Amino acid sequence: MRRISLVPALTMVLAWVVLAPAQTNPPPESEQPPAPDPAPTLDAPAPQKRGELQLEFAGTSAFNERKLREGIARQIQTIEEYGLDDANAYDAVFYLESFYRKHGYSQAEVTSNVLGPWRLRLTVDEGPLTRVGAITFIGNHAYDNVALTNYLLGPTRERYPRIRKDLLLPFIESDVFSGVDLIRRLYAAEGYLNSRVDPPAFTLNSDGTSAAISLKIDEGIQFHFGDIQLEGPLVFPRETLLAEIAQETKNIYTEPRLASAQRKLEDFYKKRGYFTATVEANGDPSAARDGKVPAVFQIKPGPLYRFDGVTVSGNQGVKPSFIDKRLRRLQGKIYDPSLIDGQFRELIETGLFRNLRITPEAIDGDLVRLDVSVEEAKPKELGLGLGYASFYGFIVNLNYTDRNFFGSGRPLSITAEWNQRALSGEVVYTDPWLFDSDYRLKLRLYALTSTLKGYSKNEVGFQPNLSRKITEHWEVSAFVLLKYVALTEVLINPPGLVGPEDYSVVSFGATQTLDYRNNKVLPTSGFILATSLDFAPNGIGAISFVRGLVRFSYYLPVTAKSSLALGARAGLISPLSSQQLPIDERFFNGGATTVRSFSELTLGPKDNAGYPLGGESFMVFNIEYSFPIWGDLYGALFVDAGNVVQNAANFGVQDMRYAIGGGLRYNLPIGAIRFDYGLNPSRAPGEAQGAFNFAIGVAF
Repeated sequence: MRRISLVPALTMVLAWVVLAPAQTNPPPESEQPPAPDPAPTLDAPAPQKRGELQLEFAGTSAFNERKLREGIARQIQTIEEYGLDDANAYDAVFYLESFYRKHGYSQAEVTSNVLGPWRLRLTVDEGPLTRVGAITFIGNHAYDNVALTNYLLGPTRERYPRIRKDLLLPFIESDVFSGVDLIRRLYAAEGYLNSRVDPPAFTLNSDGTSAAISLKIDEGIQFHFGDIQLEGPLVFPRETLLAEIAQETKNIYTEPRLASAQRKLEDFYKKRGYFTATVEANGDPSAARDGKVPAVFQIKPGPLYRFDGVTVSGNQGVKPSFIDKRLRRLQGKIYDPSLIDGQFRELIETGLFRNLRITPEAIDGDLVRLDVSVEEAKPKELGLGLGYASFYGFIVNLNYTDRNFFGSGRPLSITAEWNQRALSGEVVYTDPWLFDSDYRLKLRLYALTSTLKGYSKNEVGFQPNLSRKITEHWEVSAFVLLKYVALTEVLINPPGLVGPEDYSVVSFGATQTLDYRNNKVLPTSGFILATSLDFAPNGIGAISFVRGLVRFSYYLPVTAKSSLALGARAGLISPLSSQQLPIDERFFNGGATTVRSFSELTLGPKDNAGYPLGGESFMVFNIEYSFPIWGDLYGALFVDAGNVVQNAANFGVQDMRYAIGGGLRYNLPIGAIRFDYGLNPSRAPGEAQGAFNFAIGVAF
């Protein structure tokens, strides 16, 4: 059955109606033409043809049938949907030839034979595989042949990354033309505005197995920025504005660099309150002398704007006042987009919004109103987590979070966790803007029971924490810790080595963190410096002490994907009375985040049975080099050193123990899954040769 086309039929009917002469009386019945068959109605669609194409390939040897079918998969699909005809057969021929040419068969020819309604034969004369031959550049001076070859063959090398030698690359004409376009862009991007790169010329050798490529280039001169003129009411010193665009205008002249300088000047004004500032930039290469192009920046700063009101739309569960209060703090301040960005990040980090947009709008009185549109996320979330760590074994975590607790925009979370050593639970309430200020309040109530090496314990505690960001990278906090600890199943011998087994602690402390890492979970550059100091005074809790901790980690990129990490940590705790310090308040060392040739907590003083006793001070030093293996899988080589000193008075680097080892990392958005083995190069009698460690997150 053939497809019915309505267009020709309707065209003839309309033409007959228009061209037929008007008649007062109809002609005799015998002279009237026979009535045409009724035209199909417009509501009846033409039937589509569907079937299975029987496709045959002849003359092929370079590729198997599966590859050939993949090369023309879309054409096969079209034929099976609409039917086989000469036009679709021609398309199959064209795309199969293109497939061969993209694999280096530059002389391949394909013919088609339609053998039946659903049967097609494609006969291929493959010809020889043509490879890239000699490459000749004519007229280049700014860039040598090696550099230009890299651009010319770049698309083909990308297609065949495993072929290292240029003369083994297949000759693909379309790729060469793409490479020529890259060379044109190179010259344009480097200021050769009048350069001309002719189409490439190809010469096949006698047997068609090699194609020589010749490319003629007329570079012209390289243009640079000349005199820079700033016109209009500048407001700011000319030297300040020139310094702002110096990186763009100090050297090569191109239109993109001119546009970049124009955007930088506009941003400069807008960041300083000139919300409607505009800058027009003009450069005239035709007016250049000795390749120096004069550039004129016409500046219209407009009035100085200040933040004013806020409008909120799209909210449902979140009160408009919650968003309004976050942004009202900007009211009266000089307009600065970075201030909006800061408030935007704070609001997004609450997790209350799936989408959030803040649009500044100029209003009368030189004011800027912030129009906020939101799409809320689900405020309540129930999560189940599974994990494993070398010390704690299998881990099951159940978490419930209400990010809009009582409609306040403050989160409350309840967490329960079981692992093979402990059972714990906690309730955490957070107010990121205490009394609508920049202070953050966190209240944590927790309880746990755990089995450690040599003893078990039950602990209940409450910790309020008040923090504030001084700058984007610097945060300080103060806290109070109230807890009760009861030791059980003490195996350490003699038991007196553990200190008090039933005690309470009330301590007051402060922390500061200076964090310049590029990524908090997968850092590769920057550093973090964190310190903590707390003390438990006499007369409040059962024990008293003063404790200090310091951590410094530095991350240095070595190549585009490899990096070096350096770390140092130390801690010291000193009792404020003659009472022995409880074992659970002491420092321990060894494990996945410290000295990795020891299993968790086992580095340092021990009792007669080999149970660790901890100490009043410790040090840890780490060096780690990580490098890519495949995709998100990385390897690591590391050296660790650390100690545990029994008495705080002897704090220092004595009794250092070491680890030399390597491991694997698999990077995930939540952090790296780490598997390490650390070798103990100076093991003592009874110590293991090394230790395996499995964990998630950075080692230090």
